[in-house]
Amino acid sequence: MPQVIIPADIPSLDGSVRSQAYAFIDKLRKDDTTPGLHIEPMEQSADKRARTGRVNLFWRAVLIKLTGSDDEARYIYLGTFPHDEAIAYARSVVFQRNPHTSVPEVIRVHPAGVAATAQPPAAESTDRVLDAPGVPVLQALGITFEDLLDLGVASLTAHEAILAADQDRLLEVALAAPSAVQTDALLLLGDGTSVEQVRAEFHVDTAAVDTEHDTDDDLIGALDHPASRMLFAYLEDDDDLRAAIEDEDFAHWRVFLHPEQLEQATATTRGAFRLSGGAGTGKTVVLLHRARHLHAQDPTARVVLTTYNKTLATSLRAHLLLLDKTVRIAKQFGEPGVYIGTVDAISWRLVSRAAEYGLDVQHAATELLGRPRTQVVRATTHGAWDAALWGAGGVLAPSVRTADFLAAETGTVVVPGRITTRDQYLQVRRQGRGVALSRAQRLAVWDVIEAYRAAAASAGTTDYDEKALIAAAALDVSAAATGRRVADHVLVDEAQDLTPARLVLLRALVATGPDDLFLAEDSQQRIYAPRTVLSRHGIHVVGRSRRLRLNYRTTAQNLDYATSILASHETLDMEDGVVDGTGSRSARSGPHPVVEGYDTPDEAHETTVRTVRAWLADGTAPETVAVLVRTGNDGTTLSRSLTQHGVPNRYCGANDTPVTGRVAVMTMHRSKGMEFRNVLVFGATTESLKAVDRSPEGDRPGVLQRERSLLYVATTRARDRVAVVWDRAANGLLPDPRSSNTHARDPQEDPVTSEGAVRAAGHVTRIDEREALAREALAREVHDTVGHSLAQIAMQAAVLETVAAGDPRVREASAFIRAAAARAGTELRSVLTSLRTGADGLTTASFDDLADLLSDLKNQGARIVSSVVIADGATAPSAVTRACYRIVQESVTNALKHASQMPIDITLRGVPETGITLVIQNPMPDGEPGASIAPRPHSGIAGMADRAALVGGTLSAGAVAGRFVVDARLPWTSVSELAH
Repeated sequence: MPQVIIPADIPSLDGSVRSQAYAFIDKLRKDDTTPGLHIEPMEQSADKRARTGRVNLFWRAVLIKLTGSDDEARYIYLGTFPHDEAIAYARSVVFQRNPHTSVPEVIRVHPAGVAATAQPPAAESTDRVLDAPGVPVLQALGITFEDLLDLGVASLTAHEAILAADQDRLLEVALAAPSAVQTDALLLLGDGTSVEQVRAEFHVDTAAVDTEHDTDDDLIGALDHPASRMLFAYLEDDDDLRAAIEDEDFAHWRVFLHPEQLEQATATTRGAFRLSGGAGTGKTVVLLHRARHLHAQDPTARVVLTTYNKTLATSLRAHLLLLDKTVRIAKQFGEPGVYIGTVDAISWRLVSRAAEYGLDVQHAATELLGRPRTQVVRATTHGAWDAALWGAGGVLAPSVRTADFLAAETGTVVVPGRITTRDQYLQVRRQGRGVALSRAQRLAVWDVIEAYRAAAASAGTTDYDEKALIAAAALDVSAAATGRRVADHVLVDEAQDLTPARLVLLRALVATGPDDLFLAEDSQQRIYAPRTVLSRHGIHVVGRSRRLRLNYRTTAQNLDYATSILASHETLDMEDGVVDGTGSRSARSGPHPVVEGYDTPDEAHETTVRTVRAWLADGTAPETVAVLVRTGNDGTTLSRSLTQHGVPNRYCGANDTPVTGRVAVMTMHRSKGMEFRNVLVFGATTESLKAVDRSPEGDRPGVLQRERSLLYVATTRARDRVAVVWDRAANGLLPDPRSSNTHARDPQEDPVTSEGAVRAAGHVTRIDEREALAREALAREVHDTVGHSLAQIAMQAAVLETVAAGDPRVREASAFIRAAAARAGTELRSVLTSLRTGADGLTTASFDDLADLLSDLKNQGARIVSSVVIADGATAPSAVTRACYRIVQESVTNALKHASQMPIDITLRGVPETGITLVIQNPMPDGEPGASIAPRPHSGIAGMADRAALVGGTLSAGAVAGRFVVDARLPWTSVSELAH
């Protein structure tokens, strides 16, 4: 049965074509000889493996067919396109291995035969460029052309990247790279990752391999390369296929894993492991793949996948089934399979069904709470603290006489410290608590805690911190007696928001050993619990921590804005270290966030409605838009405003979920763990900081940091667009729009026009037509002036020859002048003919002629490696193709003259919409200066620059990072005539 492989960047399809493409591939997977598929090889194709298949009368699928030594066909599905477009694509596509990474890549080539070939051999190492003002990003980091080429970056992309003046330009170049591996390598390098680290991450060989004669087996084997997992995936069942064709959201992540994600999803750990990473880096994806991996290794294993709230747990369950419908979901905690639920649900089940698990929770509760307890299942409400304060908190200082302070003190100090007496509390170290308490204050606090516990004992209740620790203590006692635990593997999402007692419970669920406890966390998203340190609660991860840095969800512009909210404010992680945000990067680009403040709530509401309506008018589905607010009151008010203006929406409270066809309005807290296409963040005002003002002074830095993290969470929920709107006074936590890459508003900009912009459609001419007219005019002018003068000279010489017939010397001189003038006229007519038909006596010089030129040069011994990628090359004007021909010819001549032993790399990219980029480069020979070489009058460089300028392009030439580079940028189809 044929296998179908699908790339990560498969083009999306609309409407009924989706279902027809699904049906086509489904038939292909079952039998590629099925009548009606019409799997046909392509004539004049750049790759003999290219095929097309019939989806319907108008649409065709483009495929690469690989047949290995096992005779099993493998089809790489490249997308479905209209008939003519599919034929053109199939003829111009090449599937090949990158000689440095060994990762297969899909590239476009010129069908006339100038195909992309291997990268040039690496030249000898050159001195690294030192950091200096104005030095491009990568050069400032000491990275050279050779470094990029050795990492498998395509030559043209390497050239663009090495000259990128700032991070924005480097991002633009990286996102346009031929493959995701090259994109990520450039992003990593730009963020300070060393070349050696990138090489290790993508398993790049130190020496290039020969890929020129790759067999199908070589290419099939390359698909199993670790880095290939982020580019290609085998479709294993119908659900995989349907999701890849139709699903625009999670399917992309669930099929394709970045190498660093794959490593963490499948690695065997030796004890507790911590996986950290910023928002959108795929921590949850790793957990889901790891859960499937552990289950596949042992279907009888008890795998626990847990998090802190019900919404996230529900999402984990849905996505795991989407990832693999064959995974067994355990209905009850402790059963074989994957159990998915909240930590609180686990603790509740353990204490409520203690007998089933062999746990003595009554004894554990008595030991931990300091008084006999027989009932521990019912939940103590938060209002119990208010009752305790009313009865016993009269002497407490106002700053600590709050339910929030006392609940936090109990949850972070008393419960995990297993404190049951006044003396123990007086002596305990209150690690992580910002408010210092004197002895007298501790005594007063303890009085309230005792009142709270006494009331709970009387009512037979416990809070969830107490339940977690009771369950953990009972599990430890049971394990000491039986040697058994209730789980084999525990995976935790959003661990940073779990309290100490809940972390202690997680450690108690599973015995220490291989693949026991795996925690995913982002301390920058800590918005609930105060900070805690894992090692204080029996979870030791020293030497077993990794951080994901590639953001899949948030665009680079939005990520820059979100991280600037946390800038200059250190965030401590769960190992008590500072979160290292260096190296974080996004694989996506988009518009900058829009940041707007208004004097009144009405103006802010109007802007919110207008912004959301504009998004929907652009075709954005309502359910992919969210309005995130600070409080529930803001949410209900905004929801009414949206409804009044005809915007379908739903306010999502604690137990509500977003629905199809409606914009989601919810609190920023509620949005945790979700993602949307566009997000509007509302209400970042001074009013939102009341919680900070109400907190004791010592707790305020921590509370303020959680407010910053809350804004970070809110702004990173968006995939594409972020708008931030507030009224009256901003809370001071937002970045200053004047100092960040944001727009104060989102103006409707008119199209930018240049000096030579088109004034009327009739003024547009093709480059070659315009040049022909110019040549004709010049020829006419030369003929009318120089030709007329030559004719007069000849005529006067003839008169003089007649008049001076008696003087042999004058007659002879006159005849010579007349003959010379005639010869000059003949030569002038020849020159004018050349001028009218094309410079240098060459009427045309097409891309085919360029291919012949390169072939001739190679046959003559030149070390040339060329990569020419042209779309619709036949439509290129002859003036432009002739300019390309002459620039290549002159550049190679110069290279052979000044660096005869060096390899010459020629890269040509041409697309009608964007024009032509031509880069010729070779390593500088020893002793050559590194400074840029200025064109000299009548030099070859000046001549090439003139040729480029003649067709409306530009050309620069000089030494860059140890290589001599000629860089030409030429237009393609038309240049506007200058306005009359």
